[in-house]
Amino acid sequence: MREKKDRYKMETVNIDDKIFLVGTVQGLTSERKKIKKAFDRVKPDAVALPISEEELEGLKKISDGEKQEILLSGYEEVYAKKLAAHGEVQVPPPALTEAFELSKENSVPVYAVDMNDKEYTEAFTRNVSTIQLILHSLKIKKLRKKRFKSKTPETFVFEWDKTVNKLKGFRALEKKREEYISKRLSELSERHDRILAVIELQRLEGISEMLSRNRNL
Repeated sequence: MREKKDRYKMETVNIDDKIFLVGTVQGLTSERKKIKKAFDRVKPDAVALPISEEELEGLKKISDGEKQEILLSGYEEVYAKKLAAHGEVQVPPPALTEAFELSKENSVPVYAVDMNDKEYTEAFTRNVSTIQLILHSLKIKKLRKKRFKSKTPETFVFEWDKTVNKLKGFRALEKKREEYISKRLSELSERHDRILAVIELQRLEGISEMLSRNRNL
């Protein structure tokens, strides 16, 4: 797969012909086509999703036809409404459900490579101060009224990411997620030959750089 250098256009990254990262706009229904194309091209023997073990269990239940109550945070609700200006939006993110269903159909194992709930809570507590949490909570009102300048869904997610993670603690938290996901993907590459990792587009650059750097040590 060809690597693209422009962070706003970068969609796929190939790490040593073992880990294939595909960056997606989480929430857009049109991303299903991107996942199907990547799956057919890579022909993975494992699929990695940037979600927790608990969230993966939720996907499994939805796939089995069980109704699941999906509660969105205030930030997630605003994100969905703003993203809807660029296309149809669904929850759970279609990129994730498509990757899961394709894996299920082809008997390919699926792994959750993000922190579980306990690990995320601990990382949150270490990186986000009380005052930052308060400021972050107050920002939601401004976000509802904010007009984003982005003309495409790809540039929107970067603008959104820059806005919601403006506080140092939240930026550090996302960096910890990138480190965690990179480590998990490296571990999986020791057991699998071709991994398709579905990554949030705004995390793709950081994760790919960490993976490349670690594998060159």
